[in-house]
Amino acid sequence: MNDIRQSDFTIFAHVYYPDIWKDILVDLDGVIQQPFNLVITRPVGSRPVARPTSSYLRFATELEVENRGRDILPFFKALKQPLPSFDVGLKLHTKRSPHRGDGDGWRRFLIGSLLQVESSGRLSGHKLLELEPSIGLIAPRAHLLPLGGRTSINEEVIVKTLRRIEQPTEKRDAVIRPQFRENEEIDHPYAWQKSGDAESALPLTDGRFPAGSMFWFRRVALRKLVEIDFDDLFVRESGQLDGTAAHAFERLFALIVEREGLIAASMENVEPILSRGGAQLSRRELNELIGETLARDNPFALPLADLWRRYPALLKCAHAIYAKLPKSTVRMLRRSIGR
Repeated sequence: MNDIRQSDFTIFAHVYYPDIWKDILVDLDGVIQQPFNLVITRPVGSRPVARPTSSYLRFATELEVENRGRDILPFFKALKQPLPSFDVGLKLHTKRSPHRGDGDGWRRFLIGSLLQVESSGRLSGHKLLELEPSIGLIAPRAHLLPLGGRTSINEEVIVKTLRRIEQPTEKRDAVIRPQFRENEEIDHPYAWQKSGDAESALPLTDGRFPAGSMFWFRRVALRKLVEIDFDDLFVRESGQLDGTAAHAFERLFALIVEREGLIAASMENVEPILSRGGAQLSRRELNELIGETLARDNPFALPLADLWRRYPALLKCAHAIYAKLPKSTVRMLRRSIGR
């Protein structure tokens, strides 16, 4: 179904689990009451999937993509396709989280939050992006989480990614480390340091990230994902729980948005911001309001042990051991801890 009429936003949905997509379709058909486009990505060789029956659907297409990079690399490839023009997007995927006993509940929570509607029937996330030009990304409720202590396993690929993002266009292929003057103050959540011959990023303490990698976004906020080629950072899928480029980018989406001069928010911030009645807030005031109204009651966030925060090298070691365990042992461990 393709319609030349203008749409309000474009949904980017990665469908790895067709059975879960059927459930998501029910939500899309039942909730959305404004014109939208749909871009579906699915693994090469998989069957075409059902599309919404909604009369609000203006354009739909499906792309077959390599089964690599979870929902992240397919999203990048979809953004690079010649699509009908759009300013606002909504990233969704058929998140199953088979390593967790609450995976289905988590997915429903994430999607239900992003599809929140106001009394007029308009989607709240879309309305905020339409009315507040300083916002570039909106995470699900209670899912704009602190980065502190959650980057050590992904540090290597995070560093590679940041180096590529920060380079001038003509130097990206060479992957040259940014050079900073001694004692230079860097307006950046990451600073660079030398550790022997290796480079690493100093731990983040103030940054946040959209956990679950589903969110509303402004197209211009993610322009670097279109301009830069990150394909080589993504390895083959083998059931990894962390430490891949897909996990690293989940931690970096908000940072990428902020490097475009925009702000990352969460769905619980929508009402407090819109309730200002059109009053223009400065960037500082907007950041303060977001910080004050962020939800702290995320029922799906796994506790990050103080031990891991204090000793990130120990966390890396534990993860390396876990990654090498036989799958039968991994399944037994997951059952024993209920995840």
